[in-house]
Amino acid sequence: MLPTAQAWAQKFALFVAVNDYPLLGDEATLHGPANDADLMSRYLLATPELGFSRERVTILANGGIAADGEPTRQEIGDRLEALVRTVSAGDFVYIHFAGHGSRQRARDPRTEPDGLDEIFLPSDTGPAEDGTYPNALVDDDLGAALDAIRARGAFVFILFDSCHSSTATRASGAEPEGTQYRWLPEPYEPGEVPGAADAAAREATLAAGESKGDAGGLVAFYAAQTIEKTPEMPLPRDGEQATTYGLFSYTMLSVLAKNPGITYRELAQGILHRYAAGNFTKPTPLFEGELDRVVFGETDRAPRLAWPVAVDGGKARIAAGALQGLERGAILALLPDPLADEGQALGFLRVRTNDPLAAEATPARYGGLNPPVLAELPATAVARIVEKPLSFRLRVELTALPGGAHNDAAAYARREVEKIAADEQLPANLVVVPPGEQADLQLIVASTGELYPNESGGEPRLWFLPPGGELPADARDKPHSIGLAGGMTPEQQAQLRENFVAVFRATSLAQLTELSELDRGKVRFGLEQQPAGAGAPRKLERSTVPVLARGDQLIFSIDNQSTKAVDVDMLLIGPNYSIKHMLGLRFQRGDNIKGALGDIADAGTGLWRLVVVMREAGRNSVHSDLSFLNQIGTQTRAQAATGARDFGQLLKDIGGGAATRGASSLAGRNALKGSLDIFNLEAVGG
Repeated sequence: MLPTAQAWAQKFALFVAVNDYPLLGDEATLHGPANDADLMSRYLLATPELGFSRERVTILANGGIAADGEPTRQEIGDRLEALVRTVSAGDFVYIHFAGHGSRQRARDPRTEPDGLDEIFLPSDTGPAEDGTYPNALVDDDLGAALDAIRARGAFVFILFDSCHSSTATRASGAEPEGTQYRWLPEPYEPGEVPGAADAAAREATLAAGESKGDAGGLVAFYAAQTIEKTPEMPLPRDGEQATTYGLFSYTMLSVLAKNPGITYRELAQGILHRYAAGNFTKPTPLFEGELDRVVFGETDRAPRLAWPVAVDGGKARIAAGALQGLERGAILALLPDPLADEGQALGFLRVRTNDPLAAEATPARYGGLNPPVLAELPATAVARIVEKPLSFRLRVELTALPGGAHNDAAAYARREVEKIAADEQLPANLVVVPPGEQADLQLIVASTGELYPNESGGEPRLWFLPPGGELPADARDKPHSIGLAGGMTPEQQAQLRENFVAVFRATSLAQLTELSELDRGKVRFGLEQQPAGAGAPRKLERSTVPVLARGDQLIFSIDNQSTKAVDVDMLLIGPNYSIKHMLGLRFQRGDNIKGALGDIADAGTGLWRLVVVMREAGRNSVHSDLSFLNQIGTQTRAQAATGARDFGQLLKDIGGGAATRGASSLAGRNALKGSLDIFNLEAVGG
């Protein structure tokens, strides 16, 4: 289906962001929702082509930002009713909820298959009484308000950056400083609600299908599924002045700001790619509705971003920042006008400072040109990214479980980790960060009994956890660990070393999605799920996370309608960071091939990622497949280089553990282009 854009009559936005819950105590306080609303509203208003104006943007928030009202239950209801009265056919409405979420006993169990209502908690939510939270915004009430807005003919895009439950994961006790989950306990005893134990998927309360009759359409983005939490944390994680945001809100905006004019489906795909690059295996966002429409109904957007330059002394100021890809160190071409290409560059700039939506740059010698004289730039000059820094590194934080009895073991483990990180022959760029800093891999020292009280084991172990430090609630799914009792054997030391290499390669691959330039309209890759029993195969989208049962088969298809031969490799990354090279073939122009990848679920349960790498083939070249990335995963640093790298070189960097590369987002006129896509797959046993 082709993307559909629409010239909307008027655009409205409603932000509900709750940091403070006075009636629930300090332990319920969040720090990111108000920042989410502030950043997203700033982006909407600072991007004139989106069509939002301040008089039609409403912010209900507490937490220190300028707002139009408090995010109470009454105020939220009043603003939703005001939208119903105000909008007309052809209008667009964006609604953003950020704060605590939970579930509670359904007011009418007949309307909820799992016996539960999903709820968002306004600022005046009180302590739970008789299995419910006073003043909670219940899914049925919100659904009715959305139906009323859509009945007026308006299209709605709604986003929830809040948790729904906590039955799949729980805190390890070693979460990085600043990380918090937007969840409050469900106010009922386990087993009290009929069917609650079987609520493995979110019961949809919003009618997210195609719009019918005169009703407006709907797209809904959810940060987490029913049994998951979603975090807020200081972002960007490697930023010197990181600010606390919801992971989902910040990730969505960072994808959207770099890729204007994409569809909701492509936006969803980008979010999942970013989660993979950040080593976030949970939560699993959910996306529903008319996903093939263009986000915010944008029209007439330039396919390549360029920004006017304001000269201030010897510096250039640009109304775009890290969210648009202007990270510190990025190289910008100064062009005489927005239609010019890089061959007409007047000179180049290097980004020195930035915040999410603004950057400052200074003249730089680059591409054989001397630094430009800013005072001589024409008034029509714009800046465009030609090279941005790409860092292949794995940030690791190691700490002992607070209150634990294994400080000596933790000190020993830290020495071993630092020794591995200092090894220049390690084919991974490993950086050990101080306790409390945001990392890509969280290591804690604790006994099995400390993390899982119903399990035996009092000896210290080194546990591998995701960035948020969450544990699977079910002990049968407990994460990988290495024993530390009496030190580590040479075999365990080698195992620890290989574990770091495995995680580094698996997470670094996902970063290449941002540099994808191959025309996917000409080189088409399809994936289908063939159920084990019978029935027609189901097409799998990059924007979803399908569940694969044992016996299900994955069927792929490749159609090369481009003008060049294309090398295609498929890599399967397992829950333990294993990498298996599934396919490596050259497809000539016009080739159309279909094949089977087999039964993924038979290899083990958990989140699997199928990485599809496609690269233009050089004339008279031999296909160099990516089998060198094969690795067995977690089981019971080379010298940095500089200069622009093409797609194939970057893949070799990942295999060899190169540290930091300057990577051209344009790849250069003569460089071979490539793309990398990721399909997330949840495998279950039985």
